Amino acid sequence: MDIDEFQVTPLRLGNLARLAQRLQISQARLKALAESAHLYYEPFDLAAKSRWFSKKEPKKPRPIDRPTGELVALQSRINSELLSPILMPEHIFGAVKRRTIFGNAGCHQGAKLLVTLDVKQCFPSITPRHIYSVWSKTLGCSPKIAKLLTMLTTFERRLPQGAPTSPALANLLIWSIDKRVRIECERLGVVYSTWLDDLAFSGEEARALIQIAVEVFRTEGLKFSHRKIKIMGPKEVKTLTGTRAGREAIRVPAPYCSQVRAGIHNLKVGRVVQHDLGIYIEQLLGRLRYINQVCPADARPLKLQLDSTLPFVPFEYRTSLKVFVDS
Repeated sequence: MDIDEFQVTPLRLGNLARLAQRLQISQARLKALAESAHLYYEPFDLAAKSRWFSKKEPKKPRPIDRPTGELVALQSRINSELLSPILMPEHIFGAVKRRTIFGNAGCHQGAKLLVTLDVKQCFPSITPRHIYSVWSKTLGCSPKIAKLLTMLTTFERRLPQGAPTSPALANLLIWSIDKRVRIECERLGVVYSTWLDDLAFSGEEARALIQIAVEVFRTEGLKFSHRKIKIMGPKEVKTLTGTRAGREAIRVPAPYCSQVRAGIHNLKVGRVVQHDLGIYIEQLLGRLRYINQVCPADARPLKLQLDSTLPFVPFEYRTSLKVFVDS
């Protein structure tokens, strides 16, 4: 798609009456919710799950803003009525219906060079100024309506984690500021895709996009995590959003499969205490289902290993494991 071909259809929301009608709410209640939106949040820290299948250090708790009550219901309507109908550009994959991590990885399948970048603290770095610009300039709302919608979709001067509207607004913001990146990708023959705050570039000139992207995003107050910038050359495995972009197929990264293999072995030899067994098996099955979804060929030997483990598993847990083995 040509960089200028995609255009967002304006919402044409110029007055409060029209917005209230679209969202099926009274004008008075809409204004009241916008003015008191901050009172409807219940922030908490989401503790990381136990990392039974990884040797990495446990992740830090993740702060979640959690909108509640009438506000989250209204945000859901804003998302379904105003944001979800937008047909996103072809290179945007994250949080877009019928677009998957497989499609994202498929863009870069067979590439000799893959570069990935991660926007540092993406949602907390997106400010009401950014979101007002999305509602007003990108989506064509009047200043009054853009301000009200900004009040309803931001919290404490940031894009809230856990709000139904946040992923779509983040996608639209990144698209609204990365035009120079897209121009340079087209000029240099580089393939570009995004998964929310993860940017990926593939092609012989992919390295050149690192500095360009850093400069473009810095002008909007967004930074990249230098620790997470990855340059994967011809002899390296190309990993992207939990997948491995092989030459002929999208597969699961080998370390991920190894961790699950070790997890099945721990189950067989009785290293999991009875108290943790239920949640352990639930998480193990979650990982196995993911592997099977990405690449059934990668799941096949794990199914065989799991099948040999069943006699050593307490009877009450065998059925769910057997269902996966037979799938």
